[in-house]
Amino acid sequence: MKKKIMSMVIAAAAMALSLVGCGVDINSIGLPPNVVMEKGETQQLEIEYGTDDKAEQEKIAEAASKLTIEWTSSDEEVVTVDATGLITAVGAGEADVTASAKDVNISSTTHVKVVITPTGVEAPEALELVTNGENSKNLDAKMTPEDATEVKLAYESSDDSVATVDENGLVTAVADGECTITTYVVADAPATAETATQEAAAVATDEGTPTEGENSEATTDSEPVTVPDNLDSAFGVVPEGLSATTKVTVTTKVEGITLDKTEGILNVGNTVTITATVAPEEATNPAVTWSSSDESVATVDETGKVTAVAAGNATITATSEDDISVSADYELTVQQKKAATTTKNSYSGSTSAGTSTVPSYTAPTQPVTPSAPAPAPAPAPAPAPAPDPAPAPAEPSQPSGGNSGGGNFDDGSKPEDSFGQSSGIDWTQGATRS
Repeated sequence: MKKKIMSMVIAAAAMALSLVGCGVDINSIGLPPNVVMEKGETQQLEIEYGTDDKAEQEKIAEAASKLTIEWTSSDEEVVTVDATGLITAVGAGEADVTASAKDVNISSTTHVKVVITPTGVEAPEALELVTNGENSKNLDAKMTPEDATEVKLAYESSDDSVATVDENGLVTAVADGECTITTYVVADAPATAETATQEAAAVATDEGTPTEGENSEATTDSEPVTVPDNLDSAFGVVPEGLSATTKVTVTTKVEGITLDKTEGILNVGNTVTITATVAPEEATNPAVTWSSSDESVATVDETGKVTAVAAGNATITATSEDDISVSADYELTVQQKKAATTTKNSYSGSTSAGTSTVPSYTAPTQPVTPSAPAPAPAPAPAPAPAPDPAPAPAEPSQPSGGNSGGGNFDDGSKPEDSFGQSSGIDWTQGATRS
């Protein structure tokens, strides 16, 4: 063990003699204090060597070439480094990369942040909400790429009286109308001005300043770095202007339909108009469409007017234009028209010489059928002969145009009295002249 320690001391002394032999005494090495890299990028770390003497660069380089530098990363899942100081950003996160000159016991460390910068925002073009139904939906907006680091999405509604949106992208309907929800990419947590300036400077220059002593940062005479215009001053690496818009439409749906009548009977050729009322009254689209289950029986127009076509049964349906699952029915029976009938009056009566008989009248019943004529009354018996054998008086002569028999009239007109006033017949129904 003593031999090994002695060998190390001798080697260190030899190196020191070697460096002194060049006329240069290197007492520090320096790396950039901070490096910000995009995932997948590579960067060559350059070491700055510090001396007590104002030696020429050629002599410093010659002395540095005699040093053995060892490179290490504190987290190789974030950044790796090879033997020349080339670092590669592997995954989002932070790690330290250290360069050590083991033979003179000096080292320097740089802090590396690996970021994933968003390049875009994805959000739905349109979103539909219903005040009396599905009144909330999440935008489900996403950044591109989705694993972008240290950023978040923010949301804004163009009209909170129509729809609101919370910090998680949940959109809630307020009232019928349209508005726009805008999704932005912003820094997840604001950094201090100093940190933002340092990170922006690291991105802009990819340079660092040397450090003095072990793990110490060297001073620099450079001017303060201004954050570039294309970087978010609150974060340092987020491009501005990344956003997406979503058109939100809010409606009130139809919940039910009521008809002013639900069933009916029509004769062929007749019509009826049905009135439909939707609920709620504030429904955005109260229109309904009309249809018939059998247009050979009945048809219906766009106003709800139903026309009976032929005998049978049909269902007339009113359906919501807003939601075809909402409807109401009218059950219709169509029947043939009844045949038209004619009413006829029947008269009967008879006359005989020397006597008069009141004609009878039979009122028709429905349906109208002609009544059978009343039978003529039997002739009156002949008068008994006179007690004396005196000659019988001559028979009075019949007036011309007389009628000794009964008659039946179907045309509804009033017959003339063929016997004149002496007949004693009044043709008024149920009356007899004296």
